[in-house]
Amino acid sequence: MTIERILSHHKTILLDSCVLIYHIEEHRCYVGLTYPILEAVTRGECQSMVSELALMEIKIGPLHYGDAHAAGDYELLLDRFPNLSLVSISRPVLNQATRLRARYRLKTPDAIILATALGNGAILAVTNDQGWKRVEGIEVLCLNDLVGGQ
Repeated sequence: MTIERILSHHKTILLDSCVLIYHIEEHRCYVGLTYPILEAVTRGECQSMVSELALMEIKIGPLHYGDAHAAGDYELLLDRFPNLSLVSISRPVLNQATRLRARYRLKTPDAIILATALGNGAILAVTNDQGWKRVEGIEVLCLNDLVGGQ
């Protein structure tokens, strides 16, 4: 199944930080998947969201390498990307994340990101974390599952 066909069945999706990082860094294995995802979002075929935590995660690499300008550009990208919402880490999100972390033994960042999706109407989470598939209440698409079929 193609990425376009998968997205056509999901009107609200959550993008894990790795999707943005793969796209920005033009990761050779995944950029062929991130482009159609982000193009579909741009065209409004689906609404997307990311946790505020993504802002931190996408800026780590550039700041680690001393490129504050690129880190600022990445922040602007999130602020201005059409049909993409940057969702606050609110108390309800943290409470849901706590329950997810306890039940599924997720790492704290993963629990926060998934709680963002569950609490804000996302029906699909796009990631590369196979462990997310255990979480009930949301469909999970791992990019790595599609790479072999490309």
